[in-house]
Amino acid sequence: MHDLSTTLVAVATAPGRGGLGCVRLSGPRAREIAGAMFRAGRSTRTPLFGTFLDGEGRGIDHGFLVEFEPERSFTGEPAVELWTHGSPPVLTALVEAALRRGAEPAGPGEFTYRALRQGRVDLPRAEAIRDLIAARTLHQARVAFSQVEGAVARRVAPLRETLLDLAARAEAAVEFVDEPEAQGASEALDRGVRAAAASARELLDEARRGRVVREGSRVAICGAPSVGKSSIFNRFVGADRAIVSSVAGTTRDTLEETIDLDGLAVTLVDTAGLRPVEDPVEAEGVRRARVAAAEADLTIFVLDATRAETDEESAALESAAPSRILVANKADLLPEGSSPPRGDALRVSAHTGDGWDGLRHALRSRLEAGDTEAPALTNVRHALALERVAQALIRAQQALEAGLSDEVVLLDIHEALAAIGEITGELGNEELYDRIFATFCIGK
Repeated sequence: MHDLSTTLVAVATAPGRGGLGCVRLSGPRAREIAGAMFRAGRSTRTPLFGTFLDGEGRGIDHGFLVEFEPERSFTGEPAVELWTHGSPPVLTALVEAALRRGAEPAGPGEFTYRALRQGRVDLPRAEAIRDLIAARTLHQARVAFSQVEGAVARRVAPLRETLLDLAARAEAAVEFVDEPEAQGASEALDRGVRAAAASARELLDEARRGRVVREGSRVAICGAPSVGKSSIFNRFVGADRAIVSSVAGTTRDTLEETIDLDGLAVTLVDTAGLRPVEDPVEAEGVRRARVAAAEADLTIFVLDATRAETDEESAALESAAPSRILVANKADLLPEGSSPPRGDALRVSAHTGDGWDGLRHALRSRLEAGDTEAPALTNVRHALALERVAQALIRAQQALEAGLSDEVVLLDIHEALAAIGEITGELGNEELYDRIFATFCIGK
């Protein structure tokens, strides 16, 4: 895999029919192979318009042949794109024609891998390209695009520079232990390690918040039967996805739908009403409701604003996780001037929409932990690397406090630097690259 001497070919547009399709070739023989598959028309302008030929040399479509010099191509090597109509048989025939002329089929992410190896992108930018393609909301796309523009490298650069400076100081302290300048080095090293550890923790917190942006969140809508859980679910979704009925036990299984909550991808889970039941089918629904609540990032616990809280609801609230939003639904049915039984519950009406903006704002704020600035770090791989940075710096602090030699501290600093290098790709290896690029789509 990853033989850079070969010429790759793949369809670069999404599967299925469309107005336009693109077959991409990249590698030393890209122009030669593409030229054998194309008969130019009379125009000499670029891109060239003409006829594309299949493996037998027969015309199969008209379109444009676009050549890219290495310094201007995505991959950093000779590249050609064949722009045709988006007919799956035509695109397949062009790929087969290129294979017959010596090209190799591109695997997942191989074009981006070549861009990485040719220095066109760094590893965080390559991963961001994948995330941009996979974005489900405009906010996710904007965050991924900022990473394509180098946001990750800029965000971790100060910590990397600090660690390099600390490593240089520790090296000097070890090398020139008898020099007067080395006498106060341990104290300066201690301050620097503490500052670096604080910076690593800050980045790690950002990465944890960023996971919500990149991967989305799960929110379970829980409560007793007939409090309006399914109505709240439907209003969030904007369609009658869940059956709504005044009959208790109507919802017997979990129902999921992903929504765009002002830029956050949120998977809502409608659940069965929590109550003691004897019917085995409904009992299974209640069990699944409890599992959904336990696995969710956040729960919306729904009460009926028109009646007092039941013993079952009080017990459920007592055992519920702290990560919940309490909602008093059916507020439109309250007599004027009266309040729901629970003063700390958000008053809403799934029927009229009253209080809806407040619930959406509360939900988004809780999921983002109050953070309004788009995070630069969203990738779980980066978070795991930052965990190793933080742990290495904690060990460095402990070594300094214990009065251990500067050589021990230096080892921990180098370990932190190595973890930073894995984020940026400076210390990447083929196994790491294989694992990352296997998650890309073919053609990118």
